[in-house]
This record gives sequence, structure tokens and C-alpha cells, in this order.
Amino acid sequence: MIEKGKISMRQFTILVFMYTLGTSVISLPSISTTFAHENGWIAVLMASIIGMLLVFMYIIISKLDEKKNLFELAEWIFGKWIGKAISALILLFILFLTAGNLRQIGDFLSTQIMTETPIQVLMVMFLLTALFAVKLGLEVTARTCEVFFPYAFFALLALLVMVTPTVDITKIQPILQKNMVGTFEAIVPSLGTPFLELFIFIAILPYVKKPKSARKGYLIGVGLGSFFLVAITFMCLTVLGADFTARNLFPTYVLGKTISLVQFLERIEIIVAIAWFFTIYFKIVLNFYVLSLGMSHFFQLKKTHTLSVPLAFFIIVLATINSPNIIYYLDFILYYWAPFAAVFGILIPVLVLIVGKIKVRKKDNITKTE
Repeated sequence: MIEKGKISMRQFTILVFMYTLGTSVISLPSISTTFAHENGWIAVLMASIIGMLLVFMYIIISKLDEKKNLFELAEWIFGKWIGKAISALILLFILFLTAGNLRQIGDFLSTQIMTETPIQVLMVMFLLTALFAVKLGLEVTARTCEVFFPYAFFALLALLVMVTPTVDITKIQPILQKNMVGTFEAIVPSLGTPFLELFIFIAILPYVKKPKSARKGYLIGVGLGSFFLVAITFMCLTVLGADFTARNLFPTYVLGKTISLVQFLERIEIIVAIAWFFTIYFKIVLNFYVLSLGMSHFFQLKKTHTLSVPLAFFIIVLATINSPNIIYYLDFILYYWAPFAAVFGILIPVLVLIVGKIKVRKKDNITKTE
């Protein structure tokens, strides 16, 4: 293994939690509600359940060989050339994913907060901090994530608590009595981000001190993140309404603007935005780290961060040219991202699991006969 650092089960759980929220915490309510309308929160709940089942599959894959990361497993199971081809496809996917995440934070900052600053400057500044984290390694990233986790967790929890007085349940009624087709359609894009992207943690599991407890942390992190995604979507629908939530690009951010407690505590949307900066930052860092790890393995380099600088350059270029504006990008997320991500989040893991199980059984049979 190229990476020598080790992280604890607690750190791994926090990383999974922050990654699960990632970009989704601020945009998923709009994505699910576009199709499901007042049933958007149910679509997110169903996507979360499917996502947990996918995590179970990823855990089983990691058990095939606890010492091998995602890219090493691909070569071990499929052989050198087919394994490298699969690794190359996964690396391209992570490259596009990282660029898309970077573009999303750039669009948010340039349209909502720092409207006078060019988006390219914002993306470069954000990615430079991610590059610094990748160079410092997984251990430092995990410890840093531990520091910022309480803020993100309690900021989002406070948001949920403080908007509760303005909840209007009639805005989501009648529940599941109309638009059933749209509800099931909404599961697909809701599954696309973040649940079909969670397979990247197969690349990080070997670097956790206790792999068995880490698998438990995998489930806890995704489960806790899913709870917040469902709860925030529910609050957006019951406070803002289905139509407004679907039409707004960042409904969670707008939700923070509605808070007014005794004319003293008002408009805490910037607190929500900062919490989101932390979740999307660590998602970008982890994607960037796994991308660097995979590239180092692919080219048989000794250090994980050897290619991190040229990779950062490609990510910036790709983030700049991959969509002309945020409307185009969100349209891609709505209709095309989930089928694309399913190839890497479902199809390839299923193949790895089936072929890997066959290989392990053959190996066990040979051992028994000897």
C-alpha cells in the first residue's frame, strides 16, 4: 500500500458523515422535489435505504482482502490489464466528480455570497486548500475533519430546531396520495448524489486501524448523514413549500433566511453556508485524495501526492469547461448523473463482488486440496 498513515474508526465515521452530506445537504431538497413535489422527503428516505444496502455491498467487497484498497482489489480480482482498465474508468469518474463538486461550490459562492469575485478565482482558492490537505496526508485530513465536525453537525441541527416553529404539515399533504410516479422517479437522482458515490471509501478502508469497527462506522456515518438529508428536505417542504423548493437552486440556504426568533436571532443562512463549506470541502478533499492514491497506484509511484499538482490543474480546467452555467450543471445532475454514477456505484461493484467471491472460493478449494 502506498499510503502509510492510519486513521481511527471515529475519524473514518466522521469522514463518511461529512462526505454523505457533501454537496447534497444544500441541493438535494430541490433535486428530489423537482420530480416528487410534496413527496420529495419520501424519495430521499427511500434513496437513503437503497444507499445503506449499497454500503453493505461495499463492506462485503472490502472483506475480500482487508489489506487491499479499491484499485489493488481491481487488479487482484480481474488481473493486471483488465484491473488497470477498470481503475482508469474509476479514476475518470472521480475526476469528473471532483470537478463537478468544485464547480458547484464556485457557482454557489459567485451567485449567493461573493458576487463580485470571478468564479475561477473562487475555485482556485478552494482547490488550493484541498491540495494542501492531500499533500499532508489522510491522517492530518481526518484529524482536521474531527475539529470541524462539531460545527457542521450542530449548525445543521440548530437549523432544524429553529425552523420547527414555522413548519406547516399541510404543505406536504396528502402524503403519498398523488404523484406516485414522480416520487419513484425522484429516487433515481436522489440516489445519484451522494449514495452512488460512496464506493470510494473502499479505497480508504484499508487505512483504518480496526477494519471491522470501521465497517460499522461506514454504516453509522451514512445513516447519520441520511437522517440529516431526509430531515432537511422535510423542513424545506414544510416551511418553503414544494413549488418554491423545486424552483430554488439552494433551498437549504434559503431555509436559513426564514429563521426569526423574537426579532433577535434572524437570517442565519451564513451559518448554514459555512457548515456546507466544511462538508463539501472534505468531500472534495477525499475525492482528490482517492484520485491521487489511484493515480499513484496506476503509475506505480512511491508517494500518494506525487501527481496532486497536475491533477489540481486538470480539475480546475474541467470545472471551468464542464458546464456553461449552474442551470446546465443542475440539469445534468437531475437527468444524467445517476445513470452515469450507477455504472461505478452499482455495476462495477457487483462485478467485483461476483468475480471476487469466485476467486476466493477457488483459492480456498486449492488450499483445502493441498
